[in-house]
Amino acid sequence: MTPRESETPRPRGRKMSARVGNLIAEKIFSGGLVEGHRLPTEKEMVEEYDVGRTTVREALRLLESRDLVTVKAGIGGGPIAKMPQLESLGQTMKLFFQLNGATISDVIDVRLMLEPIVARAAADTVTDHQIEIMQGALDRILEDPHDHDAFQLNNALFQRTIYDAVGNPALKIVMETLWLLVRDAEPSEHPLATRLEAVELQSVLLDAMRSRDPEAAEAAMEVFVERSARYYRRYLAEVISQPVKWEL
Repeated sequence: MTPRESETPRPRGRKMSARVGNLIAEKIFSGGLVEGHRLPTEKEMVEEYDVGRTTVREALRLLESRDLVTVKAGIGGGPIAKMPQLESLGQTMKLFFQLNGATISDVIDVRLMLEPIVARAAADTVTDHQIEIMQGALDRILEDPHDHDAFQLNNALFQRTIYDAVGNPALKIVMETLWLLVRDAEPSEHPLATRLEAVELQSVLLDAMRSRDPEAAEAAMEVFVERSARYYRRYLAEVISQPVKWEL
């Protein structure tokens, strides 16, 4: 066995390009390749993994399709390490939703079931710092209620902080992805009265979480998501009743 072979395992067994892709991905996951940093050149990877150029290129195409690599063309280009976003998971979910005839209304129903449970769990584990983040988000919305962009940004921060507070990364990924699917069906701008009502209901929820009261947090979230669902079904009934559509 040569020194190089002892340092870098040569992919065997499965399709070679997939094995090479897994080895590159593992470096990204472990922090050996930081997001935005350039990967080794094609020639270097051919030598490192003891495979042909075609195998390396196919491996990079596989990683690019999973949002783990982006390939820049031209002089100074090449493969760049990347971390996938939740929108990528949302796109995959959309594909399966469309195949099974699911609608945004179905996604809303799932959130109606899960969000109160999440709020109850978060009330037990939320930190003072997370409480401050959520309060700050609501305060910034109220600084200028007419600023819809500020509402969208801080409303998202409030919701994501609840998911963070639970402390379960699997639950966070599922909940945030479902939330993003519904958000994508939203109008370009919510009415001011709707935004202010949302902040009022979120303030009640935040008070329950500040008190570390799981039952009150669950009840407050149940009211919040039910009001949100009523809004969607009243004003966006045609949109949310259509099957979820997957697109490239």
